[in-house]
Amino acid sequence: MDDAQKDDIDVDTQDNGTRSTHEKQLLQIQSEIEQMERENMEPKSWFMQGEVTAAKRPRNSALEVDLDFEHNAKPPPVDTQEMLVSLEDLMKKRIIEGQFDDVQRAPSLPSKPPRELKEMDESKSKKGLAEIYEEEYAQKTGLAPAPLTFSDEHKKEATILFKKLCMKLDALSHFHFAPKPVIEDMSIQANVPALAMEEIAPLAVSDAAMLAPEEVFKGKSDIKEETELTQEDRKRRRASKKRKFKAETAKREAKKMHQNAAASQSNDKSGKEDILKELRD
Repeated sequence: MDDAQKDDIDVDTQDNGTRSTHEKQLLQIQSEIEQMERENMEPKSWFMQGEVTAAKRPRNSALEVDLDFEHNAKPPPVDTQEMLVSLEDLMKKRIIEGQFDDVQRAPSLPSKPPRELKEMDESKSKKGLAEIYEEEYAQKTGLAPAPLTFSDEHKKEATILFKKLCMKLDALSHFHFAPKPVIEDMSIQANVPALAMEEIAPLAVSDAAMLAPEEVFKGKSDIKEETELTQEDRKRRRASKKRKFKAETAKREAKKMHQNAAASQSNDKSGKEDILKELRD
């Protein structure tokens, strides 16, 4: 060791004796920072450099370091004394009972649904080609529901049977009476009185006398828009306009002829008066 280094150490020891606790802590932190900087500047060890081959590290150095790496397969269970004893007991038990059956493999379920077999109707269709195209177009555009296939009918029937079964099971599983659910069904109800009463009208009477005023004198219907008119309504309106136009034209012509006749008569009368006046003079 040189004399200069000895002098520096002596000076440091003397300074440490005179420095405060805060200054000593600052010096310790500074020395740690310098040590870390030196370690960062030095080349890193082989296990801190990422992927390293055997040629880039010392021999058998991997045995000295605890490495974390991923396994492609699940590690086998560790053979313990308890596990070996349980397996031996299981094998002895199966040999005594004579159970030498193997584990049955579970059947693999089909990944795709089975193909639906469509029924071929060989009878001639009673519909025309235009009606068939109309039904196909209505089904594509969604204006009409698609016809039920053979499988759809089976699904519908299975749904109805399942509902009936659930209804019976619910009734059996309850401690109190469960009424039947209300099933909506279309029914036609005639608009007639519940009791058939005797009619006051006499037997010998015509049907015209029994009509209501609305049936005898039909009022004007509601005004329809242009888009609500049918082809018959447009024809009826056009014919009505034509009849009104012809009646008005004939009326104007008759009035014009009457005016012309009256004017001609007045002219003839005035001409006769003029001639008589001249003769008198």
